[in-house]
This record gives sequence, structure tokens and C-alpha cells, in this order.
Amino acid sequence: MRGYRISFVYVVLLGLAFAPQTRGQFPSARQFVQEEENRLPVDYAIFAADSAGMVRLELYYQIFNHVLQFQKVGELFEAHYEMSVTIKGKKGKQIAASSRTRKIKAASEQQAMSSADYRTRQLNFDLPPGKYKVALTLRDKNAKTTLSRDLDLKLDSPIRRLPTLSDIELVQFAEQRQESAKSFAKGDLTVIPSVTGSFGGEENSKLLYYMEVYRGTDLTERVRVETILREKKRKMVYRDSVTVLLPEPSVRQLREVSLSDFRPGDYELEVVLKGRRNKKLDMKRKEFEILWSVEAALKHDYETAVDQLAYIASRDEIKELKKTKTLEKRIKAFNKFWREHDPTPETPENELKTAFYRRVNFANQRFTVMGREGWRSDRGRIYIQYGEPDQIDDYPVAAGGRPYQLWHYYSHGAYRKFTFVDEHEDGDYRLQFPYDGLNQRPDF
Repeated sequence: MRGYRISFVYVVLLGLAFAPQTRGQFPSARQFVQEEENRLPVDYAIFAADSAGMVRLELYYQIFNHVLQFQKVGELFEAHYEMSVTIKGKKGKQIAASSRTRKIKAASEQQAMSSADYRTRQLNFDLPPGKYKVALTLRDKNAKTTLSRDLDLKLDSPIRRLPTLSDIELVQFAEQRQESAKSFAKGDLTVIPSVTGSFGGEENSKLLYYMEVYRGTDLTERVRVETILREKKRKMVYRDSVTVLLPEPSVRQLREVSLSDFRPGDYELEVVLKGRRNKKLDMKRKEFEILWSVEAALKHDYETAVDQLAYIASRDEIKELKKTKTLEKRIKAFNKFWREHDPTPETPENELKTAFYRRVNFANQRFTVMGREGWRSDRGRIYIQYGEPDQIDDYPVAAGGRPYQLWHYYSHGAYRKFTFVDEHEDGDYRLQFPYDGLNQRPDF
């Protein structure tokens, strides 16, 4: 995984609600918490350009509704932002730049505040091989704030004497090429990148990735492409190998691997290119994440799946779930539990179930500390139970004390304030009394 140099400017925390919530107003000044790379996800991949001797740098990023400030305009809500990119080479000389201004319209305040509503963008640059500094800046025109990401990149030409591989592009979605999506075009395909590298969950049970195989100047006719998946601890869990013919200088590869048999967690995708006598010619790696889902939990870690439900289930319900022993009975028991907790049984979607597991995944992504899963942390528990805070006051440097955060909930139900203290200054913020957040006066 490539290293990123991150600059921190302004960050936001928002999530998903179990049921629709109405905000009293759009905040004009909040103190938010979370790493900036999670508020402005960025990734990139390097391919051979059409022009000889050039390299195509593809930059991928996502714009989430909840990082922007929306204003009501008529019956709709609008956000206005500018995304700019500058690329500098030797001695800080600007080589390329791009700036785009866009508007986003939302039909409701809830949609405007949504952390599940986003758009994926891609910018392509043809550059000569070399070292570059790339700066991406998102300017919120309404809030007058910015998010920034800085990348230090080394672009090598992928065309050599022997066959080589391009970078790996993780894929969110692919289809036959659409003229309206030219920036995502790969030959006759439209390939939408997965910027965050998250797969699995309730909606996507397969890993999709794209890459190119370059024949090289020796005009090699065929190669072997080996795909390996490893868990975080380097244990190999999947391996396949296919022969790829090289009739053209560049051959596109869109591959998929079913994730239904893998447990949630962090993984590494490794693609190895081999030539004659199984000689390794090239290798690329890419990290990705398999999200929690009911199916994966029941197969691989039933005890954890039940423990998670303790945040919303009664003791009797947990007791009944723990009694089941076979996978078939466990699936039936879970289906029964979620049927009984479906807020809108007349619709095909169980909104509570969908939101619950999205919150679990969000907590794991944001609050995991020192190997302890985020959903087990104090902040993770409160987030799963109550959803996104209306306001977060973050005090990373407290005079004469330890770092702490205040989470405020005030737009839905009784006012609650939760205090979390980083007691050992290791990033594990512990909940302080009162644990239910009630009977406190607002201090903002």
C-alpha cells in the first residue's frame, strides 16, 4: 500500500440513522472529529498512456453529502463546492492543474446530511515518468472551509522489455461503456473505482478489480496471471491462476472474486505476472476491506454477531439466539429477529437492519484502536445505539488534562451529552458518567 502524506484542515463526523431524523438547523460552525482521509477519500492508479513514453495517472476521489454544508433554496437543499488539483514536478514547477465547480441538490434535509450519499469522481493526467507532488483541495463554497489531501508519487513507465502489470484499480461497478462517463472509460468498458476499497457487507459480496497487462518490447505471446488474497496476518485464503494471451501491446483485465466464504476484516490482493518456466516478471499489491454482513457473521463468528445485537436486543432475545447450534437454525433465528424488528414490514427493505450493520461497519472503520474492534469501543457503542451526533466538541489538547470529546444529541428525543476521555492517550476514548448521557445541561 502506498504511503500518503496527509495534511489536516477540517474534518466531519456523520453517520446513518436507524429512523429518519429531523435536524433543527444546519450547523454553521461545528467542531468535528475523524481523520481527514476518511472525509475526503482519495486513491490513484498508474497505467500506460496512449502517447509513447507517457504515463496515465488516474486520481479517484469521493464527495460525501455530509462533508458539505447545504442551504435551502426553494423546496430543495443545495451545496456548492470546488475541487482543484495541482501537480508539481522538480523544483516545485507546476506541471498540470484542474479545477471544477459543481452543485449538489438534495430533496430533503436528511439526504443533505447523509453519510451514505456520495458521488465518485475521476481525473486523468498524461505525464512523463518522474516524481510528483499532487495536491487535492475541496472548497465548500457555503461553509467557506476546505479539505486537503497531498500525495507524493513516483511514476515509472510500465512498458519494458518483458511483460509488466499496471497498478490495480479496485472497482465499485463496471458495465459496457456509456458516453456520459468518459472519464471512467477503459476501452469498451465504463469502470467506476472503489475509492475506499470496501467490499462485502449487505450489498456487495464480490471483489472487483481492473488492471492492464503490457506485452513488452520482446513481443511475448502469453503469460500467467496469478491472484492471491491474504488476510491481514498474511495468511493466504484464496489463489487462482489463468493464462492471458497478448495479441496486443496492452490487454485489459476485469476480474472478480466471490467474498461469500471470507470473514470480515482487512485483506491484501496480490497479483503476480509469470512468464516461461514460471518466472516471476512483475507483481502488484492492493489492500482492501471486507465489511461485516449478517451472512458472513453467521458463517464465521456467530458469537460476535449475537454480541453486536445486544446493543438493541433484549436479554431474552439474546438468550434465544445463543441457544441455536446449526447454521440453518441460526439463519432462521436471525431472520426471525429482524422480521420482528422491521419498522416497515410492508416494504421489502428492513431499514433498521440496514442501518444497524452500516453503523457497525462505520464504528469498525473509525473507532478501532490497538486491535480492538471499533464496535466494541465506547464511542462505537454510542454511535451504534444513537447514530450520528448532532454536534461533536473535540479537545485533543486539553490544558492540564487529557484529550476528550463531547458528543451532543438534541434534535431527536431528549437531550443527551456523552463525554469520552482518552485516559491513556492511546486513542481509546472511554465513556464517563453519566453513561446514558441524560440529565445534563447543554454547554454550547
